Amino acid sequence: MEELLDNAAGFIPAALRVGDAVRGVDVGSGVGIPGVFLAALLPHSSWTLVDSNERRCDLARNAASVLDLTERVTVIHGRIDDLAHDSEHRGGYDLVVCRLFAAPPETAECCVPLMNSRGSLVVSCSSDGLAQWRSGGLSAIGAHVSDSWSLPAGTYVRITRVGELDSKYPRRVAARRRDPLF
Repeated sequence: MEELLDNAAGFIPAALRVGDAVRGVDVGSGVGIPGVFLAALLPHSSWTLVDSNERRCDLARNAASVLDLTERVTVIHGRIDDLAHDSEHRGGYDLVVCRLFAAPPETAECCVPLMNSRGSLVVSCSSDGLAQWRSGGLSAIGAHVSDSWSLPAGTYVRITRVGELDSKYPRRVAARRRDPLF
Protein backbone atom coordinates (compact mmCIF):
# COMPACT_ATOMS: atom_id res chain seq x y z
CA MET A 1 0.00 0.00 0.00
CA GLU A 2 2.87 2.35 0.78
CA GLU A 3 4.16 1.99 -2.81
CA LEU A 4 0.74 2.99 -4.15
CA LEU A 5 0.63 6.09 -1.97
CA ASP A 6 4.20 7.01 -2.91
CA ASN A 7 3.25 6.70 -6.58
CA ALA A 8 0.10 8.78 -6.01
CA ALA A 9 2.24 11.48 -4.38
CA GLY A 10 4.01 11.91 -7.71
CA PHE A 11 0.85 13.53 -9.09
CA ILE A 12 0.99 16.31 -6.49
CA PRO A 13 3.28 18.71 -8.44
CA ALA A 14 0.83 18.81 -11.36
CA ALA A 15 -2.18 19.10 -9.06
CA LEU A 16 -0.62 22.04 -7.23
CA ARG A 17 0.22 23.71 -10.54
CA VAL A 18 -3.47 23.61 -11.49
CA GLY A 19 -4.59 24.88 -8.07
CA ASP A 20 -6.70 23.77 -5.16
CA ALA A 21 -10.09 24.29 -6.84
CA VAL A 22 -9.35 21.71 -9.50
CA ARG A 23 -12.00 19.63 -11.24
CA GLY A 24 -10.21 16.34 -11.83
CA VAL A 25 -10.80 12.91 -13.26
CA ASP A 26 -8.89 9.74 -12.43
CA VAL A 27 -9.02 7.42 -15.45
CA GLY A 28 -8.84 3.69 -14.77
CA SER A 29 -9.03 4.59 -11.12
CA GLY A 30 -9.27 1.07 -9.77
CA VAL A 31 -9.66 1.34 -6.00
CA GLY A 32 -9.31 5.13 -6.12
CA ILE A 33 -5.59 5.80 -6.26
CA PRO A 34 -4.55 8.52 -7.00
CA GLY A 35 -8.00 10.22 -7.24
CA VAL A 36 -9.11 9.74 -3.63
CA PHE A 37 -5.63 10.68 -2.42
CA LEU A 38 -5.69 13.92 -4.43
CA ALA A 39 -9.22 14.72 -3.25
CA ALA A 40 -8.06 14.39 0.35
CA LEU A 41 -5.01 16.57 -0.32
CA LEU A 42 -6.91 19.32 -2.17
CA PRO A 43 -9.95 20.22 -0.03
CA HIS A 44 -11.57 22.49 -2.64
CA SER A 45 -11.29 20.02 -5.49
CA SER A 46 -13.90 17.72 -6.98
CA TRP A 47 -13.06 14.38 -8.56
CA THR A 48 -14.62 11.87 -10.89
CA LEU A 49 -13.15 8.39 -10.69
CA VAL A 50 -13.79 6.13 -13.68
CA ASP A 51 -13.21 2.40 -13.98
CA SER A 52 -14.75 -0.35 -16.10
CA ASN A 53 -14.71 -2.88 -13.24
CA GLU A 54 -17.70 -2.64 -10.88
CA ARG A 55 -15.88 -4.31 -7.97
CA ARG A 56 -13.03 -1.78 -8.13
CA CYS A 57 -15.61 1.02 -8.32
CA ASP A 58 -17.20 -0.29 -5.13
CA LEU A 59 -13.80 -0.23 -3.42
CA ALA A 60 -13.18 3.36 -4.61
CA ARG A 61 -16.64 4.42 -3.32
CA ASN A 62 -15.82 2.83 0.01
CA ALA A 63 -12.47 4.65 0.22
CA ALA A 64 -14.17 7.97 -0.53
CA SER A 65 -16.81 7.23 2.12
CA VAL A 66 -14.29 6.24 4.79
CA LEU A 67 -12.42 9.50 4.21
CA ASP A 68 -15.68 11.51 4.17
CA LEU A 69 -15.12 12.66 0.59
CA THR A 70 -18.39 11.54 -0.99
CA GLU A 71 -19.53 15.14 -1.57
CA ARG A 72 -16.47 15.78 -3.75
CA VAL A 73 -15.76 12.34 -5.21
CA THR A 74 -18.03 10.67 -7.75
CA VAL A 75 -17.28 7.14 -8.93
CA ILE A 76 -18.48 6.08 -12.38
CA HIS A 77 -18.57 2.51 -13.59
CA GLY A 78 -18.01 2.80 -17.31
CA ARG A 79 -15.67 3.03 -20.25
CA ILE A 80 -13.58 6.16 -20.59
CA ASP A 81 -13.92 6.26 -24.38
CA ASP A 82 -17.71 6.53 -23.97
CA LEU A 83 -17.35 9.18 -21.26
CA ALA A 84 -14.99 11.21 -23.48
CA HIS A 85 -17.83 11.68 -26.00
CA ASP A 86 -20.34 12.71 -23.30
CA SER A 87 -20.84 16.50 -23.30
CA GLU A 88 -20.84 16.58 -19.48
CA HIS A 89 -17.28 15.26 -19.40
CA ARG A 90 -15.66 16.15 -22.73
CA GLY A 91 -13.43 19.18 -22.19
CA GLY A 92 -14.62 19.45 -18.61
CA TYR A 93 -11.56 18.76 -16.49
CA ASP A 94 -8.62 20.81 -15.28
CA LEU A 95 -6.61 17.72 -14.43
CA VAL A 96 -6.79 14.20 -15.86
CA VAL A 97 -4.66 11.60 -14.07
CA CYS A 98 -4.00 7.95 -14.76
CA ARG A 99 -1.68 5.34 -13.39
CA LEU A 100 -2.16 2.04 -15.17
CA PHE A 101 -4.63 2.63 -17.96
CA ALA A 102 -3.16 1.67 -21.36
CA ALA A 103 -0.24 2.21 -23.72
CA PRO A 104 0.57 5.90 -24.38
CA PRO A 105 -1.25 6.18 -27.76
CA GLU A 106 -4.49 4.78 -26.35
CA THR A 107 -4.19 6.75 -23.11
CA ALA A 108 -3.69 9.96 -25.09
CA GLU A 109 -6.60 9.33 -27.41
CA CYS A 110 -8.99 8.52 -24.56
CA CYS A 111 -7.81 11.12 -22.03
CA VAL A 112 -6.92 14.29 -23.96
CA PRO A 113 -10.59 14.82 -24.94
CA LEU A 114 -11.44 15.13 -21.23
CA MET A 115 -9.10 18.11 -20.68
CA ASN A 116 -10.32 21.67 -20.88
CA SER A 117 -8.22 24.18 -22.81
CA ARG A 118 -6.10 24.97 -19.71
CA GLY A 119 -6.05 21.39 -18.51
CA SER A 120 -3.32 18.84 -18.07
CA LEU A 121 -3.10 15.10 -18.42
CA VAL A 122 -0.61 13.55 -16.01
CA VAL A 123 0.41 9.94 -16.49
CA SER A 124 2.61 7.71 -14.37
CA CYS A 125 4.81 5.79 -16.81
CA SER A 126 7.99 3.80 -17.30
CA SER A 127 11.10 5.29 -18.89
CA ASP A 128 10.18 3.48 -22.14
CA GLY A 129 6.69 4.97 -21.86
CA LEU A 130 8.19 8.43 -21.40
CA ALA A 131 10.19 8.02 -24.62
CA GLN A 132 7.00 7.01 -26.43
CA TRP A 133 5.12 10.04 -25.03
CA ARG A 134 7.93 12.29 -26.29
CA SER A 135 7.87 10.78 -29.79
CA GLY A 136 5.81 13.69 -31.13
CA GLY A 137 2.65 11.83 -32.03
CA LEU A 138 0.46 13.98 -29.80
CA SER A 139 0.18 16.75 -32.38
CA ALA A 140 -2.56 14.77 -34.19
CA ILE A 141 -4.83 15.40 -31.20
CA GLY A 142 -3.75 18.96 -30.43
CA ALA A 143 -1.52 18.18 -27.47
CA HIS A 144 2.14 18.04 -26.50
CA VAL A 145 4.40 16.96 -23.65
CA SER A 146 4.89 19.96 -21.35
CA ASP A 147 7.21 18.40 -18.84
CA SER A 148 8.16 15.27 -16.98
CA TRP A 149 9.67 14.40 -13.63
CA SER A 150 10.97 11.38 -11.81
CA LEU A 151 10.65 10.49 -8.17
CA PRO A 152 11.71 7.32 -6.36
CA ALA A 153 8.18 5.95 -6.83
CA GLY A 154 7.94 6.58 -10.58
CA THR A 155 8.21 8.74 -13.65
CA TYR A 156 5.47 11.17 -14.65
CA VAL A 157 4.67 13.06 -17.82
CA ARG A 158 2.39 16.09 -18.19
CA ILE A 159 0.53 16.68 -21.44
CA THR A 160 -1.25 19.94 -22.26
CA ARG A 161 -3.54 21.08 -25.06
CA VAL A 162 -2.12 23.24 -27.83
CA GLY A 163 -4.94 23.07 -30.34
CA GLU A 164 -8.41 21.89 -31.13
CA LEU A 165 -9.37 18.25 -30.96
CA ASP A 166 -11.32 16.59 -33.74
CA SER A 167 -14.67 15.30 -32.47
CA LYS A 168 -13.89 11.81 -33.81
CA TYR A 169 -11.50 11.22 -30.89
CA PRO A 170 -11.44 8.90 -29.15
CA ARG A 171 -12.14 6.43 -31.90
CA ARG A 172 -13.58 2.98 -31.22
CA VAL A 173 -11.26 0.37 -29.74
CA ALA A 174 -10.74 -1.51 -33.01
CA ALA A 175 -9.71 1.69 -34.84
CA ARG A 176 -7.32 2.69 -32.05
CA ARG A 177 -5.67 -0.71 -32.08
CA ARG A 178 -5.55 -0.96 -35.89
CA ASP A 179 -4.09 2.53 -36.37
CA PRO A 180 -2.51 3.92 -33.15
CA LEU A 181 -1.88 7.67 -32.97
CA PHE A 182 1.86 7.11 -32.54
